[in-house]
Amino acid sequence: MQNLGVFNLAFVVMLVLSFIIRAPYHYRSEKLKKVRSQITLKERLNFILVFTGSMTLPLLYLFSPWFNFANYSVNPYLGGVGVIFAAFGLWLFWRSHKDLGVQFSPMLEIRESHKLVVNGVYEKVRHPMYTSVFILSFAQALLVGNWVVGPAYFLAFLSLYIFRVNHEEKLMLSLYGGEYSEYIKRTGRLFPLLRNT
Repeated sequence: MQNLGVFNLAFVVMLVLSFIIRAPYHYRSEKLKKVRSQITLKERLNFILVFTGSMTLPLLYLFSPWFNFANYSVNPYLGGVGVIFAAFGLWLFWRSHKDLGVQFSPMLEIRESHKLVVNGVYEKVRHPMYTSVFILSFAQALLVGNWVVGPAYFLAFLSLYIFRVNHEEKLMLSLYGGEYSEYIKRTGRLFPLLRNT
């Protein structure tokens, strides 16, 4: 592992912990029967792009010389901020999965016994898991000292988010109607609303 400095090590720990957090929820949700699915080719391609930015490129950066041309030294202060982002992002990632439970699916799918989750971190924010992934992708940009690999996760996830979030909210509106409309009014998409409702 040629590029393993302190901030790259922090990045690797972040990556491993995110998989450890997600694995049991993914496993449990896969056991439930799919009731409705809106998986398109574009969504699959976006997921491949996100996987490339968050996993494939970082592994190539760490274990090969392919991206050495774009390396730079991480500023210690920015790297420290990256560690803080990684810690908070992992906490929110874990909490989003915990509050969602078996309702979790990485794709636009509805499984049996699906219900609208509006408690925990979902009480104020409709998509806290997306928020956590954005935070983790910022952490990657700050921790990985490479102009190509550092921002790759953020750019890939931004593309997925832009494509997907409206489709996801339309799916939820079709399932929960007025209940979801009221939920929209009192919550923010990625961050809590600043005003009182």
